[in-house]
Amino acid sequence: MITSSAARRFRLRRTAAAAMTVLVTGALTACAAGEPAAPGRSPAGPSAGAHRLVLPPPQRVEGFRLDGMWPFFTRQELLDRQPHLGDAEGVSVRDAVQVRYEEAERAEGQKWTRKMIFTGYDAELGPDRRRQVVEAAVGDFLEGVTPDHRFDLTANPSNESALCIGIIELGSETGMCAWADDGTIGVVTGANLGAAELKAVLPAFRAAVER
Repeated sequence: MITSSAARRFRLRRTAAAAMTVLVTGALTACAAGEPAAPGRSPAGPSAGAHRLVLPPPQRVEGFRLDGMWPFFTRQELLDRQPHLGDAEGVSVRDAVQVRYEEAERAEGQKWTRKMIFTGYDAELGPDRRRQVVEAAVGDFLEGVTPDHRFDLTANPSNESALCIGIIELGSETGMCAWADDGTIGVVTGANLGAAELKAVLPAFRAAVER
């Protein structure tokens, strides 16, 4: 039983760290579902002009590379369970992927190679739903814990919503960023990657994983 905020934070970090040991690539999940994905694009096209996931995901993204070959959630499980979306309503999900990336080169001063997990959805949702989806993803991650850092990255509320948050425990920060726009929903989490670090790589990361 969780009896204190500190205990909840420890459990959150432990859960995030455990998640870093698993991976499912777009190609692997598509095969598991029996629906091969065309390279560089989502198999289920959204409305004209809308963003969409790049499937299979790129091998390298802003200093990170795909890591591992062990399935966590299959594509169908992602579509059925829709992790991170919580109680968000009015979301029509067409496709999904979850992958793990690791640093191509260990950052100076770091004892471990840092890793991050990306969960992405091709989805349709109106402008009035995007903030709700992002807040639901953040709430699902925090589970009632107050973040130590929070950055609102929403440049144009009519087009998208984006947040990064971080929780510090035992001197290390676990960061998480979430976004929702006209065609994709994305969640990136990273043990030993703080909110400010994820915030810095997010623009290039999004440019690589969505089109």
